[in-house]
Amino acid sequence: MVLAAVLAIPLASAQTVKVPCTLAERLDLDTFTLLGNYDGSEAGQDSAADDLAQCWAAGLTRDLRQMPKLAARIGTLRTLYQQLNSAEGDMAYDMMGGGTMYTHAIPRSFPGIEETLRTLAALAGSTSGAQVGQRYALSVTASSRAFASRVAALKTWKPKDLPDFDRRDFLSSLADYQKAGLALQKLLGSRGDAATAAGYLPLQRSMFVDEFLADDSLGSR
Repeated sequence: MVLAAVLAIPLASAQTVKVPCTLAERLDLDTFTLLGNYDGSEAGQDSAADDLAQCWAAGLTRDLRQMPKLAARIGTLRTLYQQLNSAEGDMAYDMMGGGTMYTHAIPRSFPGIEETLRTLAALAGSTSGAQVGQRYALSVTASSRAFASRVAALKTWKPKDLPDFDRRDFLSSLADYQKAGLALQKLLGSRGDAATAAGYLPLQRSMFVDEFLADDSLGSR
């Protein structure tokens, strides 16, 4: 909250400062934003999140240089997680009849994706990630079912008070969302181990649409 107040103060210079990725890899977003002199505008916050995520991604790629197959798998997962969030942001925009916050939420979700990917990379090379058990199998199943239920609900969702609702665009984004989610599950497989369960977790929740589906004032299924 303090950082938000600091960023709201007009800066002497609007030009960002290059923060070396070797340092950025060890920084949180708030500190990176402050050191990089990103302004408090929506675009400034988007850029800070995206730039930090790219540094984190570069660092993870470097750490996995001796494991090319895992590096390639992580790269594909990154693409799929980003596609999921991008498609959901587009759906949320349509469901609310506009709102730039949903567009801005997409790049700001990228650091969180990198945290997930670093977790998955760590689990892939550990006995902890390989351990199997009922709780992991149940978690995989719960994530898969939550995703399938969400997609089914979205396919029949209708807004209550949006005369200009673009259903064609909405369904196109939903198709992209479903495609990315199914591809993610295919890549991860269905083994009931800790690493697989962790990879499925982002499917268990959404950034916005679960709340929209639960809000009867916005629409109906």
